[in-house]
Amino acid sequence: MKANTTREAMIAEMLGDMDAILARFETLPGMVANAEEKITNTVAALDDAGDKYRMAVTAFTEQAKVEISEYLTRKAGEAASQTVEEQRAAIQEAARFAFRSEASDKATSLGIALGQAAKEFRRSIWTRLWEHAITALIASALTAGIVYAIITNH
Repeated sequence: MKANTTREAMIAEMLGDMDAILARFETLPGMVANAEEKITNTVAALDDAGDKYRMAVTAFTEQAKVEISEYLTRKAGEAASQTVEEQRAAIQEAARFAFRSEASDKATSLGIALGQAAKEFRRSIWTRLWEHAITALIASALTAGIVYAIITNH
């Protein structure tokens, strides 16, 4: 009987263990549903986070586009301004050079013309001096002749 009792005790223990396993198995659908709900909530949170991340990246990209566009516009303006200044300086330098060259050429030709005029004037001075001297001699001779005629007639 002792074997019978041990056997019954083992069967009872095995039935108790099976009852515990069955109880745990019965709670399994609730646990799976709870895990499924947690996974669904996690997926929703990740979707929301993904949308927020996408919007943040899109906003960052748009802001970067605006800033790069402004930067490029500013740099293009600076480059254009610098180019205009460089062109203005080059044109001014070319104008100065042309003016110096032209003024130098004009001054040279004017100097040559003035030199020739001065030579002619020096040559004509002697001619004029002779003309004046001859005129003075003729005038003196006429004056002397008139004075002599007046003195002798009276």
